[in-house]
Amino acid sequence: MNQFNLSDNTYFKYTVSGQGPNLLLLHTIRNRIEYYERILPLLIKKFKVFCIELPGHGDSPINKKTNYNIEFITNSIVEFIDQKQLDHITIAGESIGAVLAATVAIKAPSKVEKIYCFNPYDYDTKFGEGVSRGNFISKFLFLHMRLPLGIGYFFSKLECFPILWVIFRGGVFKKKSITKSYISSLARSIKKKHFTYHERNIFFNFILSSKKKEIYNNLKTDVNLIYGEHDWSQNSEREETMKLLGLNTFEVMKDTGHFSFLESPMKVAELIKA
Repeated sequence: MNQFNLSDNTYFKYTVSGQGPNLLLLHTIRNRIEYYERILPLLIKKFKVFCIELPGHGDSPINKKTNYNIEFITNSIVEFIDQKQLDHITIAGESIGAVLAATVAIKAPSKVEKIYCFNPYDYDTKFGEGVSRGNFISKFLFLHMRLPLGIGYFFSKLECFPILWVIFRGGVFKKKSITKSYISSLARSIKKKHFTYHERNIFFNFILSSKKKEIYNNLKTDVNLIYGEHDWSQNSEREETMKLLGLNTFEVMKDTGHFSFLESPMKVAELIKA
């Protein structure tokens, strides 16, 4: 495990493994570097794989003065690419990681050759709208988390192992793909200093429905768009993203929800390696 120092005096964690062309993996909101464990062994024989833990996520520290918006996180990843002198890069991102794959490619077009956008989380019109579609508990919790000031903050502080268990199971088709050991790893972050600030800041900053055109407008990099059949996104939202990316079609992974890296690692790896 390595650390990459950021401009706000924190760092994010990353790993490097395998041989071949450079591949960056970017995970979903409210996740951590372990998100890649199921797909990594399937990729390292073809790629040199950089697994990045997004700023403030997992065990990486949080700076409460930092605004964790799309610009800050994009710039952090581009700084990583520049300092590591990476080129001819493929990026595969899931959820907000898919949106970041696009923004990084726009920011560093000479370095990024291809991106894979899995289940891009670009359709929220309000705090946690997509996650709220998972099940009743998710809908109830995020309805209250988005309330102003102290009330929303109070409900955000209720996050715990059972709630994470329910929320993540609401993001997959095959429920057994969400294990107790994985949720335990996610629950470790709850006690981290400034955790609630970071989580709320991220969700508020990724209300992207009205910004999709602006985000994707300047993308020139080769892109593959992939959705889980049971992803939280609606078909109209998928088609809108497809058109904004200048595509005529998108891939659909059957029997797969939002967390495809966990649920369908073989399918994800096959698409990337193809």
